[in-house]
Amino acid sequence: MKLPSVVPLKENHLCSNKEEFARLVGETIEASGGGAFFKVLGKVRGRAYYATMLVDDRKILAVEVRDVDSGDTLAGEGALNLIKEMLDSGPVIVDTFPLSDVDVKISIVDNIDVYNATPKMSLDELCPLVPSSTAGVSRVLQERAQEKAEEQGPRETPVARKKPAKKLKLVVNAPRNIEPYLRPFGNRIAKYAKSLGVEVSTLRIEAKEVRYALGAGVGVHINVTIEGKPNSSTDRRNLKETLESFLYREASDLSEEIGKKVVIRGVNLKF
Repeated sequence: MKLPSVVPLKENHLCSNKEEFARLVGETIEASGGGAFFKVLGKVRGRAYYATMLVDDRKILAVEVRDVDSGDTLAGEGALNLIKEMLDSGPVIVDTFPLSDVDVKISIVDNIDVYNATPKMSLDELCPLVPSSTAGVSRVLQERAQEKAEEQGPRETPVARKKPAKKLKLVVNAPRNIEPYLRPFGNRIAKYAKSLGVEVSTLRIEAKEVRYALGAGVGVHINVTIEGKPNSSTDRRNLKETLESFLYREASDLSEEIGKKVVIRGVNLKF
């Protein structure tokens, strides 16, 4: 779907579950009071999907989902069901864009086909923790968090000692024409891994150009190896899947930069 020229509120934000996504929806809509546009990357039954969703302050207006590998797109009720599964499966990577009332109306016009195909669903049907009207959603969630904290009682917060940052070793093996695109790509990976609690020491990117049959053009296949050390508070259970989801999202943007389809062939973690 087409997005208006607006500044994102959050980019590459990790939502581990539906509750965190609900909180993010509320925060984004409250930032503008009109509505919001969301880009969501996640997996369903092992396949990666990239969803775009337009909402106002009460309901979902338009949803489109694209299969990252095949490029097939789905709109309407099927797309709604798929984004529900993405949120139920978790985690997901989300970009959020607050929209004014005018921006929402412009987005409807720009994406009229997807809007017409999408059954209008209230936000609380997608995320039960988001009230039918999002006004005060942050307050509601804060109250729930406070109640949970009171039940658990006070706890001490450990004080972490700061360690000097280690310099990243970035190794890129790629054709000369695409190497300049891959170094910023590698730095973004390392930065995102750090946000998950992983200090990356070495990051290797192996890339090669592949000519597809029947005149289908040239693509770029990439293998990524990440060496580093997660800190003690890092949740390792979904770490590989979360990093893979981020890479699929970045590969989609990298495809536009290079002008060739970028495919992530493998992700190897060495922790």
